[in-house]
Amino acid sequence: MKMILRLLLLYCYLPWTNPVRINQKVDMSRLSGTPLRNGQPDGDCLTGYMTDVQSWVDANGALNMRFTEPNSSIDMSNMSNPVPMLQHQMEIMRSSRRYVRFLSLASCNLTRVPLVFQFQDYKGRYLSDTVEYMTFYGNTFISISSPGQEYDVTLNATGAAETTVAANLLSQQQATLVWSSSLQASVFPVLKELDLRACSIQVLNPNLFSGMRNLEALYIGENAIYHIDADAFTGLDNLIHLDLSWNHPNDEVGNPKNLVSDSFYIFSNLTNLVSLDLSHTRLTPRNFGMIRGLGKRLKSLSLCGTGLMNIGDDIFENTSLEILDISRNNGILGAQSSLKGIENTLVVLNARETGLQTMEMLKDFKKLEVLQLSNNEITGLRSELAKTLKSLQVLDLNKNRMTSWFNNTFSLMPKLRFLALKDNNINLITEPMIEDLSEIDYLALSGNFVVCNCHAKDLYKMAAYNEEKFKDTKLKPASKTLYNTGFDVYNKVISIRNTVKYDCGNESCETTNITGQFRLVDYWHGGYTCLKVPESKSMLFSDVVACNVEARDKLDYDELKGGRYLLLVLIIIPCVLLPMLFIFVFRRNLRYCLITMRNSATLSLINKNEGVDEGTIFNYDVFVSYCNEDRGWVLDHLLPHMEAECSISACLHERDFQVGLSILENIVSCMDRSRSIMLIISQRFLLSQWCQFEMHLAQHRLLETRREDLILVLLEDIPRRLRPTTLHYLMLTKTYIVWPKVSSERSIFWRRMKKSLMSQKSKYTENVSLA
Repeated sequence: MKMILRLLLLYCYLPWTNPVRINQKVDMSRLSGTPLRNGQPDGDCLTGYMTDVQSWVDANGALNMRFTEPNSSIDMSNMSNPVPMLQHQMEIMRSSRRYVRFLSLASCNLTRVPLVFQFQDYKGRYLSDTVEYMTFYGNTFISISSPGQEYDVTLNATGAAETTVAANLLSQQQATLVWSSSLQASVFPVLKELDLRACSIQVLNPNLFSGMRNLEALYIGENAIYHIDADAFTGLDNLIHLDLSWNHPNDEVGNPKNLVSDSFYIFSNLTNLVSLDLSHTRLTPRNFGMIRGLGKRLKSLSLCGTGLMNIGDDIFENTSLEILDISRNNGILGAQSSLKGIENTLVVLNARETGLQTMEMLKDFKKLEVLQLSNNEITGLRSELAKTLKSLQVLDLNKNRMTSWFNNTFSLMPKLRFLALKDNNINLITEPMIEDLSEIDYLALSGNFVVCNCHAKDLYKMAAYNEEKFKDTKLKPASKTLYNTGFDVYNKVISIRNTVKYDCGNESCETTNITGQFRLVDYWHGGYTCLKVPESKSMLFSDVVACNVEARDKLDYDELKGGRYLLLVLIIIPCVLLPMLFIFVFRRNLRYCLITMRNSATLSLINKNEGVDEGTIFNYDVFVSYCNEDRGWVLDHLLPHMEAECSISACLHERDFQVGLSILENIVSCMDRSRSIMLIISQRFLLSQWCQFEMHLAQHRLLETRREDLILVLLEDIPRRLRPTTLHYLMLTKTYIVWPKVSSERSIFWRRMKKSLMSQKSKYTENVSLA
C-alpha cells in the first residue's frame, strides 16, 4: 500500500510532456586537451577538475560510453523533460534484469534535483541504492531562501508549478534548500562520484551530503557558492577528492562576494581527503583557517588564481602535501618560510606568475620532482641550492630574468631531465654552459637575446646530432598519484616538438670534446637566432661559424722539395717564433689593442661624427650603464639623487632606448646625446658580456669624439685579478668614486658625485637639456 501511494505521488509530480533531445554541443578545446573554465582556457593550473581526472563523463556532462558500462548506464543529458523518459528506461532495464550504475541528468533545464530515486529495479531496489556515478552538470538549481531560513515548498522538474512534499517522503519536516530536497531525502549507500558543476548553487547547508557515506569524489565547481555551513560536509567520511574550483559569487549589484563559513575547520571532518581543488575561487586571508584545518592525509592542494597574498609561515605546517599549486597569486610567497612544514613531502610545486625573485626558499626540498616557476623575476640559481634538489626532474624557468652562467649549476641536480629557459636574459652561450647542460634530456632556450659566437653553433650541432643518437622517452613520476602532477603537460611538449636537423656539409660534424644528450623541445625554424655584433644583424645559430672550422687554403707541401723546403723552413722559424715571443710578453696589451680596434671599427660603421663642440645640444646629462643585477641600486639610490636632488637628466636603457633600433645603435645614439657617461661597476657587471661591451664602447666613443666625460662608480672593491684591461686602464687614468658600505659616509659620496656631475654640465653652458 505504501509503495502504491509513493508511485501515485510521483506520477502526480511528473509533467506529462513529450521528451525532446537537444543536440549536444562538442567542446573542441576539451578534445584538444585544454580544459575550459567558464569559457576560458586554463592549462596552467594543476587541478583535480572533473574532466581532467575522470573519464566517465565528458565536458558537457554526457556519459562517455567508452569508459562506462552501456548496459548499466542511463544518459538523459540535454533532455528538456527527462523524468518520464528516465522512468521508461528503468522499466526497460527492469524487464532485462539490469540496474543503473551510471546516471546523467546534465543540462536538462532542471531547477532542482527531481524525485526519481524511488524508482525500482528488477530486484525491488531503489535507484538510490544502485547508482554509483551521477551528474547534474549544467542545470540551474533555484535556492529561494538565505542561510537559516526554512520552508517546505519545492519546485517540479520544469519549474512550472509548486507542490507540497509529504513529510514521510522527505525524511525531514522542512527542507532547507529547494534544489537539494530530493538528495537529502534519500540514502545513497554505493554512490562514489557526484557531479554538481555549473548548477548555480550558492549555499551549502548542513547535512547536505549526509546520506552519501561512501562518496569518494564530489565536484561542485563552476557555481556561485559564497557560504558553506560548518556541517555541510558531515558524513563524507570516505571522501577522497573535493572540487570547489571556479566559484564566482556576486552580490545584487554584481560585485564579487568572498567565500565565508561558520567555521574555520569546515574540512576537518573530511578525515580521508586526499585532494582539494580551490583554484579560481576567490579567497581572502580570512579563509586561511580553512587551509590550516586540512589534515595530514591531504596530498594535493590547488590554490591557483585565488587572489591570496603572502600566506605566512605556518599555513602548511600541519599537512603532508605532495602536490601544491599556488600559481597566479602575486606575492603569495612573500615570506621566506612560506612553504615551511612540507620540505620533506612536496613533490610538485606550481608557482608561475607569483612575482618570485629568488628560489632560496626551496633549499633542501629533496623530494621535489616538478618545479614550475615561469613568468617570475628570478635572475639566477645558486649552486649551493641546486645541490639540494636531488630528485628534481622538471625545472621550468621560462619568462624569467635568468642570465648566462659560468659555473656548474644545473648539472648539480642529478635527476634533472627537462629544463626550460625560454624568453630570459641569456646573452651568451659559453662552453661551460654547454657542459653544464650536457646531461639534460630536454632543453628550451629560444627567445633569448644571444650574441653570436661559435659556441652557439656548437650547441645547435650537438642538439641535431643527439636527435639521431637518442630516442625520446616519457618523464615519469617516482610515485603514482590519482591527480595531475604536471608530468603530462611536459610529456605533451616532448611528443609534439620539432626535431633539429643539420647538414654538416664540408665542415666537421664534431663539436667540442663535450658529449651531451639534450634535445631542443622549443625548436622551430627561425626560433634560435643570435645577434652578429659587427654587422648589427640577426642570424640563425646554424649559420654561425663553428669553433673547429679549419682554414680552407693550405700550402701544397708536396711541391716543396730538397733545398727549397729547407730554405723555407729556415725563413719561417724566425718569422714565427719572434712574433710569438713578442705576443706572449705583451699579450695583455695586444689583446686590449685588438679589442680597441674592433670596437672602433664597429662604431665607425654606425656613426661618423668627428667630435663635439661647445655648441652641441645634448638630450641627457648622463648616460648610465649598469648590469641587470644592480638595477635596484640604480633605481632606489642613484636615480632619485640625480633627478630629484641635482636636477640631472639620466638616460637609462630600459626606458630611453628607441624601439626599432638595434641595441648597438641605441647604445651609440644615447652616448652621443649625453654630456657624460657613467659606468656603475660591480663584479656582476664584469660577468656580463654586454656590460663589458658597453664599457669598451664608452671609452672608445669618447676618444673618437675627443671627449673625456667619463664617471666611474664602483659599488664594491674590484681586485686586480678580476679587472679587464679596459677597466684597469680606466681606473689608472680616471678618478673614480666608491660606494661606501657604511651609511654615515654616503653623504660624502653624494657630494662628490654631485660636484662631478655639475662640473660636466657646466662645460657646455650654451647647451639646453631636452630630456
